[in-house]
Parts: sequence; structure tokens; C-alpha cells
Amino acid sequence: MDIVKRIKLDFVIEAVVMIVVGIVLAVWTEVSLDIMARVLAILLILVGGIFIISYFIHKERNLASSGGLGVGIVIAAIGCWIFINPGTFTDFIPKLFGLFIIVSGINNLVQTISLIRYKSKTWIASLIITIITFALGAFLLFNPTDAKEIAVTLIGAFLIIDGVTNLITSILVGVATKRVEQEKNAIDAEAVVIEEDK
Repeated sequence: MDIVKRIKLDFVIEAVVMIVVGIVLAVWTEVSLDIMARVLAILLILVGGIFIISYFIHKERNLASSGGLGVGIVIAAIGCWIFINPGTFTDFIPKLFGLFIIVSGINNLVQTISLIRYKSKTWIASLIITIITFALGAFLLFNPTDAKEIAVTLIGAFLIIDGVTNLITSILVGVATKRVEQEKNAIDAEAVVIEEDK
């Protein structure tokens, strides 16, 4: 049960972060586009730089280290391109967030399976939430709007909805987990009483 509690806490933190990011994207759309592109660019440049530095730090030269150098140069070059041309990259942002929301939907599906395993009647609500999450992710992935600002506002709204639905699912799993624990404790206590009566 400790593992379930830890997973639930991680799920709640993820949901809160998604809600906050969603609000930022929905309210500060234009600024968010450039910031997202440039933050990703900087991360790519750093990762590429690590590969390149790693190649020069290690004295051993082989096919794997040469491949690492090549990968580092490509990653850093992509990062530089995105940093210089953030507008071109932001066309792909709706698709990237669509993928992210679909992954979140997979997490919701895992939670739904947990509810079914706990024989909780709320599994139907969790399943509906999962379907909505998948639908939102698919919408962004396959139907990104031409207007990037509108797309980012929609992404923000979808992230808020996804975060809220994740919180609801997490609460449902928490309630079901507590019920199962109480039933188990009641059965254990009853077994002890029967044993003492003997």
C-alpha cells in the first residue's frame, strides 16, 4: 500500500504542475510560445554539449564514442536552429503536447484498471475521464490549428482539464485504496477475535 500512496502522490504533483502550466499557456499565450521553444532549445544545446564534452574528456576513442560525438553535434545543432527560429518550431508544439496528453491518458488508464481491481463503482467515471484525455490528446496530435496562439490557448485549457481530471482520478483511487485497507483490517480484526474465542 505504501507504493500505491507514493504513486498517488506523484500523480497529484504531476496534475498540479499540469494545471499551473495550463494556466500560464492559456493566459500568456504569445510569450509562452517563444519561451517554450527557447527553453527546449537551451536544453537540447546543453544535452548536445554534454555529449561533445564527454567525447573530449574520455581518452578512449572507439565507434561508440565517435557516435556519441556525432549525436551531440546533431542535438546541439537542432537546439541552435530552434533558438534562432523559434517561430518555425512552434508549429510542432500542438503535436508535442498532444503526445504528452496521450501519455497522461495512459496513466489514467492504469488508474482505471486499479479501480476495477479494487471493485470500486467509480471505475466508470475514471474510464470516461480516460477517454476524454485520449480524445483531447488525439485532437491536438492530428488536428493542430493553423493559428498557433489559438492552439497554445487550447493546449493550456486541455492541460488544465487533464490536470483536474488526473486529480479526480487520484482521489477516486485514494478512496478505493482506503476502503480496501479498512476491509482488510476488519477481516484481520475479526480473525483475531475468532482466534481468541477458541
